[in-house]
Amino acid sequence: MKILFSPIGTTDPVRNCRDGACLHILRHYHPDKVVLYFTAEMEQRERNTHMYTRGIDHVQPGCPVVPIYSGIVDAHLYDAYLHHLPGHVLQLHQDYPDAEILLNLSSGTPQIKVILAIMSTEYAWCRGIQVASPERRSNVNNIPVQDEEDVEEMLLCNEDDESDAPNRCEEPHLEVLRFYREKYEIMSLINQYEYMGAWAFCKGSHTVSEQTKKLIHFAMYRADLQTKAAQQIMRKYQGKQLFPFEKEGESLTEYLLTMQIHKEKKQYASFMVQISPFLYELFMTYAKMNLKMPLFDYREKVAGRRLLRRQTLLQKPQGPELIAYLDNVWPQPFYDSELSFILLYQVFCFAEQFDGAKDAEKHHEFMADSLMVSTNPYMDKLRKLRNNTAHEIINVTEETIKKRTGLTPDDIMKSFWHLLSVLYGPGVNRQRMAYKRLNQWIEESLLTNM
Repeated sequence: MKILFSPIGTTDPVRNCRDGACLHILRHYHPDKVVLYFTAEMEQRERNTHMYTRGIDHVQPGCPVVPIYSGIVDAHLYDAYLHHLPGHVLQLHQDYPDAEILLNLSSGTPQIKVILAIMSTEYAWCRGIQVASPERRSNVNNIPVQDEEDVEEMLLCNEDDESDAPNRCEEPHLEVLRFYREKYEIMSLINQYEYMGAWAFCKGSHTVSEQTKKLIHFAMYRADLQTKAAQQIMRKYQGKQLFPFEKEGESLTEYLLTMQIHKEKKQYASFMVQISPFLYELFMTYAKMNLKMPLFDYREKVAGRRLLRRQTLLQKPQGPELIAYLDNVWPQPFYDSELSFILLYQVFCFAEQFDGAKDAEKHHEFMADSLMVSTNPYMDKLRKLRNNTAHEIINVTEETIKKRTGLTPDDIMKSFWHLLSVLYGPGVNRQRMAYKRLNQWIEESLLTNM
């Protein structure tokens, strides 16, 4: 079944002895039913002369016609049609789910034409049809049919009734409309770092380029910390290395980038929960890299846990001094414990005072960060808020973090990037914009491959 949904304009039903768009589509597509959409002005013309329904009966006698009188007066405003026009087309599909809906894209106001053209790109059951003017150019200067004209004579003089009259119907390729709609949707998701949603949206699209899909697919895996899967898609882009670090440097950088995304999206609960794993891995890496004391070798396996034992430490070089230091700064005497970021932090403070670093200059730079200064209780406050966030139902806001720790999320991220750069050099700072650059590349690929 085919149903023609046709707005009515001043070129209908006939102009200059030729079909208007509605009659021409009717003539060449032979729909089983016609639905006419009238603005207030066109409704009045129909009620005065019935020229539109009579025109349909002239071309296809007996064809059922359903009028929709919208009552729209401000026909030049998009808002006038925003829900009304699409709603009638969608309702028609609901009433006849197996029918193909032919949309007349050449009659009515420019606003109506745009809305129907967009709908024809969105729904497989819609088929947009344009009708060229007989002159194959704009016909706005031609005089439309006047109400007082003899409608029958107008129809009888229609030259498109001739058997050799050309078919002026065209089914335009409207991929550009689909593309711009999809581009807007994709970039809305990308700018919110919703790469999984962007991938689900674009992967089946015929208008989005393979290059854009590749970038979004890569971003989805990378932001989900599926680094190996992301690297299988690409390791370089436009000659730039996307993963300039290896092993711990790579995993720390990628993890910190996801923290930055959570911070920018104001997902502060997720941001706070990530602090402990990040600091633990960062401090473990730094301890291996720059502490003289081989703490990892001193650990002993007890009931499946690797513990740093008090009695063992007391027998190692600088061990008694470290125990005395920990007993002094700890709320209670140090006892057997697993390594944690807060314990490692106290070991770093000890190393600052007792020449415990291999590279004293690097250690001084590491400990000079505002987050690490031993006279500031930032580290312990971060630990407490992080634990509360992980184990309690609390609303974490930027104000909560500032009030409970004395630091803003921006302060925390600034320190984390600085600490990571002490370990791996200034190249770390170039990675801070990794996802901003990636979003820019995606947008550029959308424009380049239109």
